[in-house]
Amino acid sequence: MSAGPQFPVVLDSARCADCGKCLDACPTGVFQRPEPGAKPMAVFAKDCHVCFLCVPDCPSGAITVSWEAPNLRQISVYDVLGLDLDPATFPSTGEP
Repeated sequence: MSAGPQFPVVLDSARCADCGKCLDACPTGVFQRPEPGAKPMAVFAKDCHVCFLCVPDCPSGAITVSWEAPNLRQISVYDVLGLDLDPATFPSTGEP
């Protein structure tokens, strides 16, 4: 059995055309050039918001975005903090 993707976004450097469009497409800065003149990389891949905006902008199809990878943005903050979502259990504010 193969493991699923480790990160929500992967940039295949072998397919990358070094156009830099991913740098402009990503609203959260996932893609960066690790040094001047280097090809872009998904330096902050774990921070991907899985918005898919980069995928159609990549002319070489080097970017893969997946919901299958671990991603805290798919989990409610209530789940992360272990809080109950049942409104009946919320503390009363005293307002009707």
